[in-house]
Amino acid sequence: MERREAPPSVRIIHSGHACNVEEERHTERVYTIREGETLELTCLVTGHPRPQIRWTKTAGSVSDRFHDSSVFNQTLNIAKILRTQGGRYYCKAENGLGSPAIKSIRVDVY
Repeated sequence: MERREAPPSVRIIHSGHACNVEEERHTERVYTIREGETLELTCLVTGHPRPQIRWTKTAGSVSDRFHDSSVFNQTLNIAKILRTQGGRYYCKAENGLGSPAIKSIRVDVY
């Protein structure tokens, strides 16, 4: 059976819990983490063909801004996060069909 093409959809999870579940909800998603801990955000993506994923932070690419961050497949890791690394993180998925799917989460570091 041939798979039909489908535009991308996105969810962001941290610690195994969904952060962005419904498009219609206007509540802000916030993840609070202690300075020095490891931030791990995973972008769960569906779509056919398989969407390309890009993580960004408020202004610019995550990897351009932080030397201690890494992106592996769908997961963004920042080891020993600093307070200055808090802010809004975006996961953008696109596969050339329809509009890109974008989700965000605000990370507060204390």
